[in-house]
Amino acid sequence: MVHFFQLLFVVVILGLVGIPLFSPKTIKNLFVSRDPALEEYKHLLVRKEEVLLSIKELEFDFKTGKLSDSDYASMKEKLQMEAVSILEKIDILENNKKTGKKASSEKIGAV
Repeated sequence: MVHFFQLLFVVVILGLVGIPLFSPKTIKNLFVSRDPALEEYKHLLVRKEEVLLSIKELEFDFKTGKLSDSDYASMKEKLQMEAVSILEKIDILENNKKTGKKASSEKIGAV
């Protein structure tokens, strides 16, 4: 009797694991089409947060005396230019999303 329950348990587990593996619907679900504009938008949002955090860390390092005035000024200028560029790209993508236009990567990369 114990062996019967063990066999039943194994069959149920194999069924639960096997049904999704051999179902024809899973093959379609593996290949989901992605929107490149949405992926670019998500990447830019993450990059924006990284740059803003870098600016805060740079200011902290300058206040604690780890950086010279010239190093601080040059690094801050580079980070601010990158932040402005990222914000402009985000604005372009948001405006295109509102108007229903598809943004070309050439237009976004040129900013």
